[in-house]
Amino acid sequence: MFDEGTKIALFAVVLTAWVFGLTTEQLAPRADLETAVETARLPPLPQEVTPDGAPAQSRVSRIRVDLSDTFTAELLATYVIEGLVVTRREFRNDPTSAISPLDLGIVWGDLAKPGGIDGFEFRTGHRLIWYSPPENTEMPRRWKNQVTNNHLIPANQTVSDVLMETKIGSHVRLRGYLVKVTGDQISPWRSSLRRDDGSIVGGCEIILVTDVEVLEDGQSAA
Repeated sequence: MFDEGTKIALFAVVLTAWVFGLTTEQLAPRADLETAVETARLPPLPQEVTPDGAPAQSRVSRIRVDLSDTFTAELLATYVIEGLVVTRREFRNDPTSAISPLDLGIVWGDLAKPGGIDGFEFRTGHRLIWYSPPENTEMPRRWKNQVTNNHLIPANQTVSDVLMETKIGSHVRLRGYLVKVTGDQISPWRSSLRRDDGSIVGGCEIILVTDVEVLEDGQSAA
């Protein structure tokens, strides 16, 4: 067992390494986007989310799409999500950053309404999101389902440019496909197909984004 002094020293080392890694990642040159997907022949997408503000999702025949020379995506479902951006994190050095340079944490439904996240705290890890609700506050039913972390694969440079300009506090609508990605140096990278899986690892949505729209205040369907 470690004594208290050793524990503090180890914590300091781990914290320093984490901060250094985060700084290095954010300051490193961004790799050129490798994806240039031909979307015209892909299955049609819903235009909007469901009436209660939940993401619209439908299974599709499993079509394989080349994302780049080294990555392939298998389409699992069409997907449209609309909500409030609460976290953003860029990636420059991980094995998938050339096709997925950005994660956005998005809340939808009741949480995306004015005042819906008052008192919340949101933080990001490496391809992860952590959150804590305000204390002594009655939360909407199934509110945890309304917090999503989204690994975004822009279909092309135009989509990427809009995504990379998206800020925390923006209301956005993303349309595309939930996918399973295979490629060099990675294990199969599979999207969650459920909002209620409650998993920190493997519970995120991986979206091949074909269309992104930043909504004006009050335009959200939620």
